[in-house]
Amino acid sequence: LLFPTFGLPIIDEDEYDKNAIKFSIIGRPNVGKSSLVNAILNEERVIVSNVAGTTRDSVDLPFKYHDEDFIVIDTAGMRKKGKVYENIEKYSLLRSMKAIDRSDVCALVINAEEGIIEHDKHIAGYAIEAGKAVVIVVNKWDVIENKDEEMKKWKELIKYEFAYLSYAPIVFLSAKTKKRIHTLMPEIIKSYN
Repeated sequence: LLFPTFGLPIIDEDEYDKNAIKFSIIGRPNVGKSSLVNAILNEERVIVSNVAGTTRDSVDLPFKYHDEDFIVIDTAGMRKKGKVYENIEKYSLLRSMKAIDRSDVCALVINAEEGIIEHDKHIAGYAIEAGKAVVIVVNKWDVIENKDEEMKKWKELIKYEFAYLSYAPIVFLSAKTKKRIHTLMPEIIKSYN
């Protein structure tokens, strides 16, 4: 490995409980993917920073939810191919793509502060091309005012921008404050089923 794992349990695919549902957290750099993983696990298991690109490798973390086995895969932020300059960035992108392939469900994280950009759609496309179920996660919801009104607007915007994902559930949450975090796992399970 190129990077220290800081004692995190990186598990081989061979070590998986074959019945565990595997889902990856995917998205652009700095949308809160690692914070979301920590919120799901309810502990600080992966490094979080405001610096985009902190996560460079995919990390598989097993956990239980309602006595069922799951594996959440934290991935590096996926940059536009034109912005993938260094070898390390290419490595990170390839590892993220492999994480999508190994997943049963992909949770696409969008930053509520920045809105939807074209690259969010490209990343969703990777999951769809791989034939994966998708859950759209609008993160950083704690900074949004007029939440009910904004939620309606966001749902319409997502329906328009991700017309090819009309079946995908949408969850609004804050990984940082853990508000509405309980809405994610039921949607991951429904999407898997």
